Amino acid sequence: MKPLNNKTFPSRRGGLLYRALPFFLIFFLAAAAAQPATAPSSSQGYESLRLLTEAFHEISQKFVSKKSEEEIVHGSLRGLMNSLDPDSSFLTPQEYKQVLSGPKTPLAEAGVDLIYKDHLLTAVSVMEDGPAWRAGLRPGDHILKVNGQLVRNLTTQEATRRFQGASGTSLKLNVLRNGQVKPLDLTVNLEPLAPGRVTSTILKDTYGYIRIPYFTQETPRELIAVLRPMQGQRLKGLVLDLRNNARGSVDQAVKAASPFLGDKEVASTKGRPPEPGQTYHGNAREEVAKLHLPMVVLVDGGTARASEVLAGALRDQFQAVLLGSKTVGLCGLTKVLPLHDGSALVMTVAQCYTPKGQKIHGKGLEPDVQGKTPQPTPGVTTPAKLPPEQDPWVAQALEILKDKKPQRLAEKAVKP
Repeated sequence: MKPLNNKTFPSRRGGLLYRALPFFLIFFLAAAAAQPATAPSSSQGYESLRLLTEAFHEISQKFVSKKSEEEIVHGSLRGLMNSLDPDSSFLTPQEYKQVLSGPKTPLAEAGVDLIYKDHLLTAVSVMEDGPAWRAGLRPGDHILKVNGQLVRNLTTQEATRRFQGASGTSLKLNVLRNGQVKPLDLTVNLEPLAPGRVTSTILKDTYGYIRIPYFTQETPRELIAVLRPMQGQRLKGLVLDLRNNARGSVDQAVKAASPFLGDKEVASTKGRPPEPGQTYHGNAREEVAKLHLPMVVLVDGGTARASEVLAGALRDQFQAVLLGSKTVGLCGLTKVLPLHDGSALVMTVAQCYTPKGQKIHGKGLEPDVQGKTPQPTPGVTTPAKLPPEQDPWVAQALEILKDKKPQRLAEKAVKP
């Protein structure tokens, strides 16, 4: 679609509306096209467009500090995208160029995944032993300031970029933690992340434990590498730990599900027309867990994206039991939609569903069994990282496996 000619809209209010109106006319036309045929959208749409132009005029003429036309337009688009969901964002022309060119050097970061929750920048997951974890940041913490500046009115992607940069860069964070009145002051030094290696161990009474800290392109191959030796050890059951894991794509989740599910359905995505729906199946050649061991999958409020896809597929297709707490509900497909001035919209165009049709995006997965809340240790403000043998949720998972409950509990899993 070619940009509309600004001269079509003469105005006595100056050049600002000449440039701004096409943006909002595009949004108006798109919204009107999406309305049901019976909806009286025309007059309502024009009233909405009039409201926007009036707001633009008032801001440009009366705001205490003069704002450029670009600042107002880009700020409006940023707020619009931020109101959609955590994965939608606006990219300025400069930011979009950086996305197209890719990182020039290995990127250092804090090792934290962020979303806005209740209008606060919130750490969904914090990578164990990463820079932010060592500094004391924990999942659920709300970040108020970065280097003395309030973090607000940003998209999730913009906020994430604040936690990336040159290795050695120091970030001073002001953090509000649930249950505490006084904010915490933390210092995080950016560094390249260690590889998110899949680890495994054999627990007491011959039960297997596998931990995926976060998803990478290597995760499926590493998962196969730890599963194959387990087949010959006559395991009684398996615990898969997906807690505090909020990275990865649908494709990575599908590949990680293949060792368990073969060519069975892993997930599906559905969007608004004309966005086509799609069904994702695993690869039969990569199936290695043919023993079909009873399985418990550990999930929590830091489980998102690829982990949610994998957890949902294992419950629906492998009769796995989900143990822990409700997951985040971040599982959408995004597209980058370039705009005519060189900027771009990053927008969710489809949502993920489990094989049985349960919606993940925006809802999350409810566990079949709630994880037991451990008693807080007096004087300790942040939980310690525990080895599997001492982890109360792992112990709870073993109780379920030993009691042979997975099949019965899985049948009571949340239905669509």
